Amino acid sequence: MFENLENTLIEIKDELKLYRELFALQFDNLRTKNQVAKFLHKDPKTIYNWIKDGTLKEGIHIRVADDGKTEFIPEGIIQLKKELSERKIEVKRVEKQLNPIANKFLNRRTVNG
Repeated sequence: MFENLENTLIEIKDELKLYRELFALQFDNLRTKNQVAKFLHKDPKTIYNWIKDGTLKEGIHIRVADDGKTEFIPEGIIQLKKELSERKIEVKRVEKQLNPIANKFLNRRTVNG
């Protein structure tokens, strides 16, 4: 009876070891802008813009190395992916408006959209 339990625990231990190795590989794959973009399903230009506009925060998502290069912090990038997946997207409907000059020529008629 205990042999069966012991074998099961050994299998679980081996599987956990495999998951740790896979997790470590994932961390290594979050070092470049292209790797981060692929992981987040974004364009590399978006990652560049997020660095510039402060969406990726220094000390949380990125750090600047002594040579001035931007390095990504894997833990922060993984957390950001989780946050992005939890965000709700709000779509606002905008009324169509005519250009003021065109409006003058059309005698202030409205445009149906």
